[in-house]
Amino acid sequence: MKRILSILTLSLLTVFNSCQEDEAVYYEGDSLVHFNTTTQRVFVKLGTNAADVLVTYGVTKAAGSNSNVELVFNATKSTAVLGTDFTIVEGTDTLPAGNVLGDFKLNVKEAAALAGKKAFFTLKSSSLGLATFNTEVEVDFALACPLENFPLKYNVDVFAFGEYAPSHEQTLVPVPGTDNSFKVNSSWGPSFVAWATDNNGYNNQYLYPGTITIQCSNVTFTSDAPTTGPGGTGTYNPTTKVIEFTISQSLFTSPFNTTCTFTPL
Repeated sequence: MKRILSILTLSLLTVFNSCQEDEAVYYEGDSLVHFNTTTQRVFVKLGTNAADVLVTYGVTKAAGSNSNVELVFNATKSTAVLGTDFTIVEGTDTLPAGNVLGDFKLNVKEAAALAGKKAFFTLKSSSLGLATFNTEVEVDFALACPLENFPLKYNVDVFAFGEYAPSHEQTLVPVPGTDNSFKVNSSWGPSFVAWATDNNGYNNQYLYPGTITIQCSNVTFTSDAPTTGPGGTGTYNPTTKVIEFTISQSLFTSPFNTTCTFTPL
């Protein structure tokens, strides 16, 4: 099928926004406590029975003295059962003066991760006020399978508009602190936008970088560049080591999906 080049014009608003530098956010006033994100996913390895995992939080600015922060479980909203699916190992944290990040420790059962249980928490502190954002976190329990003899160098075939775009090679870079997440410089490749628009001026632009997370046979690709798109999902074959996922995009004015198939070199 011929590429639909006539409808693949880059959105000027998107392009202009991509040229703007992100500005740092500064907070004035009291130090306020909040979760780092509204959703955090934690993993238990297959065959380990249970695992200690961390739930992270932060403050809007460093406090001048040590601060106590408590994790509060919301049993009503949660599918995970405290004492059955997980336990709170460290539910109170002392955040040292000058620090902006802290964490709590849970012990999650493998069966709860396999079932995809969820636990909701809020924060409490006698020494810090609560921020008005990220006041609650959803902690998703997930199962992770060990990646045995996992290769890092891949050839990537790219499929869109009913035909193949130029292939490319990627070296996966492990994300520190994880054993199932990997950074890639480009998902659809350095030539994809030039190919889609039939304009070589777009070579090596809008690479759509991101993080590949492998959870047993499932794959999530999370974009590192919102300008190009939010990412997508797919599969992993532990026998062939082939990774395949389909991504959506926000770079072009017309919607379409692209399938990226990573085959070990």
